[in-house]
Amino acid sequence: MSDLDARLSIRAAGPQDAEAVARVQRESWRTSYAGILPLEVIASHAGTRDAIAWRRRLERPGADGATFVAQRAGQVIGFASCGPAREPVRNLDAEVYALYVLQASQRRGVGRELLRACARHFARRGFFGFFLWVLKANRARMFYSAIGGEEMAQKSERLGKFDFAEIAYGWEDLTGLIAHEE
Repeated sequence: MSDLDARLSIRAAGPQDAEAVARVQRESWRTSYAGILPLEVIASHAGTRDAIAWRRRLERPGADGATFVAQRAGQVIGFASCGPAREPVRNLDAEVYALYVLQASQRRGVGRELLRACARHFARRGFFGFFLWVLKANRARMFYSAIGGEEMAQKSERLGKFDFAEIAYGWEDLTGLIAHEE
């Protein structure tokens, strides 16, 4: 059975998923940010959130926080972590903190389904819009625009001794993301 033939499932992550989530984050940093971030930044940050840290976070997600994993053929191939905004953007008080999909599984609807899971999570908790930050040089910006994200803010982030531009993409109305089923 090929990766395309296996059914995609999205579910809430638990502590047992800590190693898989950490692996997806590490591998995604190495593939997604190659050519965007200096190798020393990738090397120092790729493993920043290890399985122990993820286990702690998944054991205690907070009242309105959640992490979702995407699986195909029993393997975790992506995840999204979300919750209340660390700093609201344009009055949006919910944020997707991280969204990573293994390179081999990108462009197959995995990221879209993970964002939908976050949108449903937010709507159930009374948040009706959300945002996420993405590096300005990241090709993922096209994905966020294509699924209805609007550029809302910009900032500079410091990683190591380097500054990088980031853009916030936001959704002020979640109904399109939640209701859209293929």
